[in-house]
Amino acid sequence: MKTYKRIPIPEALYQLAQVYKKKYQIKPKEYLFRNQKGGAFRYGTFRYQMLKYCEINQIADGEYIFKSHDYRHNLATLYYDSGISIQAVRDYLGHEYEEMTRQYVDYMPKKLEKASEAYFQEENHSFAAELMKGEFHE
Repeated sequence: MKTYKRIPIPEALYQLAQVYKKKYQIKPKEYLFRNQKGGAFRYGTFRYQMLKYCEINQIADGEYIFKSHDYRHNLATLYYDSGISIQAVRDYLGHEYEEMTRQYVDYMPKKLEKASEAYFQEENHSFAAELMKGEFHE
């Protein structure tokens, strides 16, 4: 059984895709971007086309800027940081295993930063309080 990956997109892009699907009569279970044989559009071809159109339209000096995988990572982190469970993020991304989702979620640095900030906001844990106690050693 094939596991499909979801790549969330902005509402405006979704509306454009709907117009595209209607114009080319693309059915729900068909690929949105198809190769000449009707199969999946290959990544290399997609990347080449994006580079070409970025250059033509003078976007980012012709540099390839659309990286759907980065978008998935960012969204996974945003969802997790917003309190959505790792299991829900896993299901949304279409991962079979939670370990894969944890690789997508940049959860440790932000969690550690929040915990550290909360710890040092307490008066008895401040740097000055520790110096006053004389508990710092060389």
